[in-house]
Amino acid sequence: MSFNKLIKNVCESIGKDNNPAYVVVAIATAKGIFRPLFTMMDKKESPETKKYAALREGLTEIIAIPTYLACGALAGKGAKLVKDPEMAKRAKHNLRFVGVCAAALIVIPGLCSLVIKPFTDMIFHKKDKDNKNPAKLDIISKAPEIETQNVNTVENISKKPITNPVIQKYDIAAFTNNGMKVG
Repeated sequence: MSFNKLIKNVCESIGKDNNPAYVVVAIATAKGIFRPLFTMMDKKESPETKKYAALREGLTEIIAIPTYLACGALAGKGAKLVKDPEMAKRAKHNLRFVGVCAAALIVIPGLCSLVIKPFTDMIFHKKDKDNKNPAKLDIISKAPEIETQNVNTVENISKKPITNPVIQKYDIAAFTNNGMKVG
């Protein structure tokens, strides 16, 4: 068998029943291995920050892999509604692709929001004691006295005589010549 024939056969067999979930699972596996590894190799960050970031990145990909597979498979089941066998095969491929896209855009971010923070808090022994029992404010103590001699209170205002306001006259010509120039 020639090399060209081998390449042609491999490409044809890969393209016959291609599942898009396999491609994104391969990518997620590589990201799950290498991103935490590169994060831990960063010399500029503190060890605690590196551990937390690497754990988050690894957990994200651990959540992503089964989610891609499940969403792709579930979406592909919708092709059973198509009666024509050739169209059903195309519909299955297209629906798998839509399922994988939905997993990447909606399902995985939602799952990560629900799972990762509690898990990382548990791993790093972060306690929420401060949030459960907030510090009590001392609202009973007396506020310092403020001098109010020169403050305009209702009594002080009512004792002042009412005078006519001074109306200033503006030179319209001077006002219009000093404004912003447009053009």
